[in-house]
Amino acid sequence: MSQNITKGYNDGFNHDFTDEDARRLVSIATSPELSAHTCRWVEGSVRCSATVQGLCFPSHLREYHGIHGIGHRTIGFMCQWEGCSDTSTFSKEGLMKHIQERHLLWKWNCPNCGTVFMHQVARNAHYARCPIAS
Repeated sequence: MSQNITKGYNDGFNHDFTDEDARRLVSIATSPELSAHTCRWVEGSVRCSATVQGLCFPSHLREYHGIHGIGHRTIGFMCQWEGCSDTSTFSKEGLMKHIQERHLLWKWNCPNCGTVFMHQVARNAHYARCPIAS
């Protein structure tokens, strides 16, 4: 018999769900890695409009747009995202970071306190010294 039924609950809900549990669930649900995004990569005059889960963007760029790298430091990719005026050349990983931060507008939340950061590196630095421990 579950603990909730012994307390008099038999409605199937977790009545021990805390505010912290709710905050963590919202953090997971709003994660850019798990959210769906629309690809706006342009080749010639054709724009890709595929809906892609955040974590799948690197493989989408590789499989559908030919973004292959020979190692982490290979440079030579220019952003072809619709409306992008950045003329830099990127490594494959640098291009993905550029797309995440500039075009998909990913935000990075601290899992401890919920503070939102524009860049993953800034979030990681904060998380390492976050005053609210999990």
